Amino acid sequence: MRKSLSLLAVAAGAVATLGLAGPAAVAQDAGDVQAQDVNCSTGISESDDLEGYAFCDNNTAGPVEFRVNLVCGWAADVSSEWVRLDPGAGAQAVAACPSLSTGIGEISAEHRPV
Repeated sequence: MRKSLSLLAVAAGAVATLGLAGPAAVAQDAGDVQAQDVNCSTGISESDDLEGYAFCDNNTAGPVEFRVNLVCGWAADVSSEWVRLDPGAGAQAVAACPSLSTGIGEISAEHRPV
């Protein structure tokens, strides 16, 4: 029993040393990643309920591209053109569902490094 406990303690120490400490380490890293990431907010236009947008800020050290994706009811889904963001910049992407659709069911922003 003592050997099992001491092996468990050694294994736990190795995991902590390697940075694999579990949820506590992940939560700390998530804060660091969020500060160095692309942050986007999405919504539906106030003037046209078939138009959706994504506004993104690039908080990374390199350029990225982003676009907005709309799931349109009873019509094909649509995406905006890719919008380039340099580090520290912000911009908006807009797309619209076809007029025969039943409206926007979901809005998401997608980004990728350039």
